[in-house]
Amino acid sequence: MPSTLRQKACLACASSKRRCDKQLPECQRCLDRDVDCAYPQRKRRLRSTITDEGTMTPSYVEPNHNEVQEEVGSDVQVYGDALDFTTWDELVSANLGVTLPDEWVADVLGSQADSSNLALEPYHNETDPGPKSVLPWFLQESTWTMQRTPHEPEGPVDIDLHLFIRTVEDMLTAWATNGHNGFIHRRLYQYNMPTCVQDAFTTLVAYTNCNPAVKDTVLQIAQDRLSMIVLQDPPTTSDRQGISDHLARVQALFVYEFIGLFNVSRGSLRLRMIAEQHLPTLRNWLAQMLEAVKLYKGEDLSLYSRTIGWADNDFDREYHTSSELWKTWLLIESVRRIQIIINAVANSYQAMTLGWAQCTGSVMLTISSGFWEAGSALEWSDLACRKSPLLVAPLRPGPLMSQYPAEELDEFVRTFWVLILGPEKMQSWLSRSSRSSPRKSGVTV
Repeated sequence: MPSTLRQKACLACASSKRRCDKQLPECQRCLDRDVDCAYPQRKRRLRSTITDEGTMTPSYVEPNHNEVQEEVGSDVQVYGDALDFTTWDELVSANLGVTLPDEWVADVLGSQADSSNLALEPYHNETDPGPKSVLPWFLQESTWTMQRTPHEPEGPVDIDLHLFIRTVEDMLTAWATNGHNGFIHRRLYQYNMPTCVQDAFTTLVAYTNCNPAVKDTVLQIAQDRLSMIVLQDPPTTSDRQGISDHLARVQALFVYEFIGLFNVSRGSLRLRMIAEQHLPTLRNWLAQMLEAVKLYKGEDLSLYSRTIGWADNDFDREYHTSSELWKTWLLIESVRRIQIIINAVANSYQAMTLGWAQCTGSVMLTISSGFWEAGSALEWSDLACRKSPLLVAPLRPGPLMSQYPAEELDEFVRTFWVLILGPEKMQSWLSRSSRSSPRKSGVTV
C-alpha cells in the first residue's frame, strides 16, 4: 500500500527559516506578506519493472537538475518542525554550519548572523570520480586550525591551577563511577570498548577507590600499564575506525599520565618520574590524532548514505542516516574535547612545576548546551534544527559570556574557562546568569 506523501514547506518559508502551515494553494504566511507561494516538486522515485523472466529490476528516471536543486534548498526544516532528513546533503546542510575562527567572535555574535547562510564547502576526492559531497559542519577544515590567545589578559588574573586539576580529577572519577563525563561520552564505548581503554578504566576505578593497604599495588599496576601502552604502534588509517583507534589510545594514556603526575599525596615518586618522561609522548600522540582527523572527509558516511537503499521506507532511511551523522559528530567532538583537556592539564603541570607554560592553542569546540547531553540521534538532530551548535575556539570567552547566559553554554567549556579567567570572575558571571534566568547554572567554582 503506498505511503502518504508528506507536504513540505513552501520555498519562501523554507528559505527564511520560518514555520509554514503548508496550506494549498498558498500558505497563510505568504498571503499575509503578499508574496508568491510555491511548493517544491516531488522527487523522482526509483521504480521497479517486471522483466520477461518475471523478476524485478530497478529503473531510474533521470531527474531535472534544476528541480533537484530547488527541492534540496527547500527541504531545510523550519524552527519547531518535525525531524525530516530526506537526503544526506540536506541533513548536513541544515542550520548547522557555524564554523567560525577565533577572531570573528565579537562581530558575528554582535550581528546575530543566520548560521544557515554560512555555506558548507564541497569536498571532492581527486582519486574518486564520483560526485562532490558536502562536508558536515563539524568536519570543515577550518575548524581544525589551532587557535591561540592573541594577547595577554587585561589586568591580573587569579588562576587556581590546583582547583582546575581537582576539577579534572572529579571528571575522571565521574567516568569511573557513572561511565561518562564532559569529555568521554556515555555512548562512545557503549557497544565496544577497546582493550587499552578497558585497562585504563579498570586502573582508574581501582585508583579512585583504593585504600592505603593496596595503594602501592594500584600504583604499580598503573606504572606497568603506562610502560606497556607507550610501546603501541599508531593506527595507520584516517577513516572513522582509525580515528576511533587514535582516540582510544590517547584517552588511555592520558588516564595513566594523570594518575602518575598528580598522585604525589598517595606516593610513588617513580611513577611521577615515568609519567613526566612520557608527557611528550602524549602530546605526540595527540598531534598524530589531529593529523588523522584532518584527513577525514566523511567518505564512509557518504558511502553509507548511498548504501541504505535496503531500508523499507523513508523513515528508516532518515533514521539510519541521522544516527550515523550523530555517531560521527560524537566521535569528532570527543577528539576536540580530549585535545583541550590534555593541553590544559599538561600546561597546568608545567606551570606548577616550572613556573611558566606556553599557550599550545585549541581547536574549535561545540559549546552550545544540550548537544553533548543528547541521548539519541533524534534529540541531537532536533536540537541542531532549533539552534546553532556554536562551534567556536574557546580561548576568548569574553564575547560569548557577554552574549549568552551560562545555562545556554556547555558545562565542559565553562569548566575550561575557569582556567582562563580565574574562579572569581567565573563566579561573578555565573551569579549574574542565575539572577537573569529562571534556570540555575549547574557549575560552581
